Amino acid sequence: MKKIFCLLLIVLPLISSAQNINVIYALRTYHSSSADYAEINTSVEASSLNTVRTNSGKYRKSAEFTVIICSTDAPDSAIYVEKRVINSPEVADSSSLNNVALLDMQRTALRNGDYVVYFEIKDADSDMPPMRYRDVIRMNYPQNEINVSDIMLVESYEKSSKNTVYTKSGFEMKPYMPDVIPQTMDVITYYAEIYNADKEFGENTMYAVVTAVEDLTTGKKVGDIQTIKRQKAQNITSVLGSLNVSQLTEGSYYLTVEVRNGNNILYAYKRYPFYKQSDKKKEINFSEVPENAFVNNMDDSTLKENIRCLRPVASKSQTDYILKTLKTSSVAEDRYFLYQYYAEKNAAHPETAWAEYMRKINLVNEKYSTPIKKGYDTDMGRVLLLYGEPNTIIDEKFGASSGFDIRTDADKVMNVESPPMDPRGVSYYPYQIWVYEHTPFGESNRKFVFYAKQNNLAEYFLLHSNARGELQDLYWENVLSHGTLDQGVVGKAGKQFQRGHQ
Repeated sequence: MKKIFCLLLIVLPLISSAQNINVIYALRTYHSSSADYAEINTSVEASSLNTVRTNSGKYRKSAEFTVIICSTDAPDSAIYVEKRVINSPEVADSSSLNNVALLDMQRTALRNGDYVVYFEIKDADSDMPPMRYRDVIRMNYPQNEINVSDIMLVESYEKSSKNTVYTKSGFEMKPYMPDVIPQTMDVITYYAEIYNADKEFGENTMYAVVTAVEDLTTGKKVGDIQTIKRQKAQNITSVLGSLNVSQLTEGSYYLTVEVRNGNNILYAYKRYPFYKQSDKKKEINFSEVPENAFVNNMDDSTLKENIRCLRPVASKSQTDYILKTLKTSSVAEDRYFLYQYYAEKNAAHPETAWAEYMRKINLVNEKYSTPIKKGYDTDMGRVLLLYGEPNTIIDEKFGASSGFDIRTDADKVMNVESPPMDPRGVSYYPYQIWVYEHTPFGESNRKFVFYAKQNNLAEYFLLHSNARGELQDLYWENVLSHGTLDQGVVGKAGKQFQRGHQ
């Protein structure tokens, strides 16, 4: 992953302008004897939906979900499509619906690999367009190797003989959806599964399952917040337990489930990131900043600007500092933050790491700054800082803004079944496609489509990419072409994206 902290459960970021519906979701993968599965849990606050009176005189609310899953190798071809309407209970008092959450769980079998999830949600009783989002799923469950499922936080559970989508290992479990643990919540309950321990250790051989909390920034385990359970090696082992997190200071953490043998050697693990709210704050050891450190030569405004420009490459906890703490932080706190950031990059020479990054910042500020934005705050600046210079740039700055891609008579004859097209042809916004043969994150042949949606070339915005964790839109060429290309139709820009050259 290109960011250290990547929330699998988030308050969904809007991709398209639509009705504001409060919704959160969680993606989880696991293995079973029959297949490997991806599970999508969704929760919608009914208070953000319209109320409808039914024929019976009662009231209800409804949400319509659409989920599309595509392989990252073929992002234009869906391998799973599901649309459903979820209704609230029908009640006599409409105000009682405001405290209701509409829950949905979808589950589908997937082979090992990387996938893009396109998610749409709309009020079933509204004419407003749907809200659209995207996320990524990585399936990685080798058949004969020990591994661990994704971790699920549990709000409540009870023994049950029923067999529903919420039943696991004989328990009916209600997922805990938010990734923020409030100050009033002292205990977190979790569930995970361990696979193929019998193949790794030998059937019924004893091994240890260690559940702990790690500081997301340092990677170190926090105090004695952990449990150790001895298990007999089986094909599938369920892990259900709790940890007391009341003593955690406010900040970002990992909940980790580790599999270790009798010699305490780590064989497999999974992490779940979360943020703990607390009135307890982490202590800062300002003595860790040497007297001759480069940060001590910066005034307050320079310090803060040097910290702000880290946003494109910062972790979640570091971003929290930049967005929340930086407004009121002291000079000493800022110097500590900035020094520690670069000391993690180059412990022996943090100033060298700082100077190298500032060289990149000066470059993107020179190339991409606008009258209202620094270059590092633009999409192009962020991508350049994260990925480096692209190997190829396809620039359709002027041809796209003034020219049309007209279908020829020969094309119409050869492609009789192609959808009808605007008789004037196809008109694109000005755009660029950046091609990376290899990225710093282990991916190959990754591309980014930027477009000048204001048509003034002052700033290009990211429209689509096939890089993991980046913005992806199934119908990006429809947007790029002002709608003159129907959804799913590949035009000139789409062919360039596929080929990676002019």
